[in-house]
Amino acid sequence: MPFDPVHFILFISAGLGFYAFQTKGRRRMLSFKVSADSLYGIYILLLGGYTGAMGAGIAALGGVIQVVTPARLMRKTLPYRFILACLLCVIGAYFFTRTPTDIYPFLGVVISRFVELFRSTLILRLGFLTASIPWLIYSYSNEFYLAMGFGLLMMGAIALGIFRNERRLPKDPVP
Repeated sequence: MPFDPVHFILFISAGLGFYAFQTKGRRRMLSFKVSADSLYGIYILLLGGYTGAMGAGIAALGGVIQVVTPARLMRKTLPYRFILACLLCVIGAYFFTRTPTDIYPFLGVVISRFVELFRSTLILRLGFLTASIPWLIYSYSNEFYLAMGFGLLMMGAIALGIFRNERRLPKDPVP
């Protein structure tokens, strides 16, 4: 099977996603994740995965809203942003779902939107790790094996980000 130039989009998306989970700070992490989600949605769309592309588009839109919402309005707009993402997922599932596994991208998006409501980067990373599992199932069931491989790579990047940025070293009681 020859290499398809469309796969370069996936490589760029993976690079941005990998960097997103290695960086510190919620806003910076989400900004790079938005770029990665957008490119991933384009990649999946070009492969013919319309539900995956719709899910990635909703994920990118939700990330943009999270990034541009001022910190003082985060708590006030929390229910509206989450409801909007869930509503878009239900509409997307209704119009684009052809097989039972087409629901998985929307499930991953709902999980991601839920954890983005927290300020903790640890909760963000753990939630994104959990949200990766439905995406893996979707990629496997649609024979997007390269996307599935990069999904596993992103899960490794998230785990590495947790290890590098979230661990709390115990203080030595003896000076």
